[in-house]
This record gives sequence, C-alpha cells and structure tokens, in this order.
Amino acid sequence: VFNSTELKDTHYIYSHSYSKVEFLRSDSNVGKYVGFREFGMKNAERWNNDPHVLSWRRAQKEMFCHHNSEVWYRKVLLRSVKPSVRLHSTAPPGGHHPAMLVCSVYDFYPKQI
Repeated sequence: VFNSTELKDTHYIYSHSYSKVEFLRSDSNVGKYVGFREFGMKNAERWNNDPHVLSWRRAQKEMFCHHNSEVWYRKVLLRSVKPSVRLHSTAPPGGHHPAMLVCSVYDFYPKQI
C-alpha cells in the first residue's frame, strides 16, 4: 500500500492463507508476524524469535516495494481517466417520494476523484 514514492509512506503486508483463510501476516507497520488461529500463532512466534527472518522481511519491503512503487507511481498513479456519469430518475421501491435522482459514476482512476 503506497501513496508516494517515499519508502516511509509504504505499508508492506505479506500474508499466508490456506483455503482463502489468512492464518499469518507480516505487516511493516507492526514490525513482526501476527498469527491467526493456532497454526499461524505458532509460526508467528517461531519467526518473530528469528532475527534473520525478521531482517529478511524488512529487506523485502525495500527491495520489492521501493523499486516498484516508483514505477507504478510514474506509470499509473500520475495518470487519470475521465469518468463517465449517468444521471437518471427512478421511483424508489415502497418509498413515499414519487421519484429519486440517481447519479452513477463509472470508469475513473484514481479512486480519490
């Protein structure tokens, strides 16, 4: 997660999942592994007690995130796409008002617009 090219503004999350259920996460803002459920908590405790594992994970943030955030920021985030807007009137289901104005906006980037 990033909003600039500065490494300090990057939030690096590395997670392990099984059958779409997360059981272990390394979060750069927390600085250690956090386990969910018994299996994840056992592994988090083991990896948090190993300084090599923690230093490797911290290095991953710099190796992977810093380089890629510069590329993505220049190539994607500095560009924008013109949105399309659809405005129409509709009758609300079971409402007391005779009509409702609906404004829908599609295909825009970045999402902060």
